[in-house]
Amino acid sequence: MSLTTSATNVTTAAAGLGASAKNASALNSVNFDTFLKLLVAQLENQDPLNPMEGTEFTSQIAQFSSLEQQINGNNLLERLVSERDFGQQTLANSYLGRSVLGPGNLLKRDGTATTIGYEAGEGATRVSLEILNNTNGQVVRTLNGDPSKGVKTMVWDGKDSNGQLVSGETFTLRVRATDSDNKVRPSTGYVFGTVSSILNDANKVSLQMADGRSIDATSVIGVRQ
Repeated sequence: MSLTTSATNVTTAAAGLGASAKNASALNSVNFDTFLKLLVAQLENQDPLNPMEGTEFTSQIAQFSSLEQQINGNNLLERLVSERDFGQQTLANSYLGRSVLGPGNLLKRDGTATTIGYEAGEGATRVSLEILNNTNGQVVRTLNGDPSKGVKTMVWDGKDSNGQLVSGETFTLRVRATDSDNKVRPSTGYVFGTVSSILNDANKVSLQMADGRSIDATSVIGVRQ
């Protein structure tokens, strides 16, 4: 089998591995010296009646050099991914036992000034935040929000639509965003909750909340004691 064909096949395989940094370890034992040994072996065993041409020799050297650079790049990417995951874990650990503002709808009143968050989807021209009584499901207050792009926060003063303080400790936040044709657009509500534990799986770091939620650590938009 021609060494050119072998080098091409290995280069193709490495390109596929490059799509996932975790697979780079499969090539850790391969380096430029390995290919030089292969090349010398081919030179020693080539057909004297059909020797390798200089251009072919140069081409193979270039292929080997390119593959070694790709292997090194894969190893670097793997280290960067590992460092990023460690950074996320460290940040998540700092949330343990603290109150964070993340995606959810179970609203716990914090005195008379409760911070809530929301985000309206693309194309929204109007957004409203409804606060529902968990006892009877009735809307006690509707607040108008900002439909522009990005996560926003606002404070509910604990009063109903008549300006009277409402009783109860927990409520439900319902965010509703619509466009100019009054069609519903995607939206997300954010409420505070206490982080009870951290879960780190192969893909992400999750915060397990005391109220039963599980949220991505990267979705936190606010932290308080």
